[in-house]
Amino acid sequence: MLLEILDPEQNTSFTDDYIDAPIDLSKVLFICTANILQTLHPALLDRMEIINVSGYTHNEKKHIYSKYLVPEAIKKAGLNNEIHDFLIIYDAVEKIIHDYCWEPGVWSLQRYINTIMEKIAFKIVKGEKQVIVTPSNLEDYIGSPKFDSKRIYDKTPPGVVIGLAYNQYGGSILFIEATRSSFKKEQTGGL
Repeated sequence: MLLEILDPEQNTSFTDDYIDAPIDLSKVLFICTANILQTLHPALLDRMEIINVSGYTHNEKKHIYSKYLVPEAIKKAGLNNEIHDFLIIYDAVEKIIHDYCWEPGVWSLQRYINTIMEKIAFKIVKGEKQVIVTPSNLEDYIGSPKFDSKRIYDKTPPGVVIGLAYNQYGGSILFIEATRSSFKKEQTGGL
């Protein structure tokens, strides 16, 4: 259906399945977004003007965090800077962006900040006078990091190979381990 809408020869009298009446879509500007172009059909890509927009840098994410995401999250959680005593340490913000939010946008950063503010509000309601989020207690608020850049092995042992994973958010090195196992039903070994 999207191909028909974007086709200049067909979109002057497009009829959808719901209202069953012809609609002139020839003067309509359609804006579509996609994280990966490889998954889109080539015929669809031929009818579109592709504009590549790069993701946010680390510094841009920090600016968006402080200028927009935090005030919104504070308001959503019902907190007030003048009444409630809470603080998210700068190093904790760095850790959130580096270890939790690798995607080019700020959706997951917004989700994590909202979660942190909700948990801060809960602690304040429970009676805590001061709540400070630090890198050491960050996992109590949003769980363990989703991305870890630390090396697991200095020298890879036998049975371990290094692989590379790549998706729309970037790439990462993986350690793939082979281990011997036995299957109870067949009583045979395998990998």
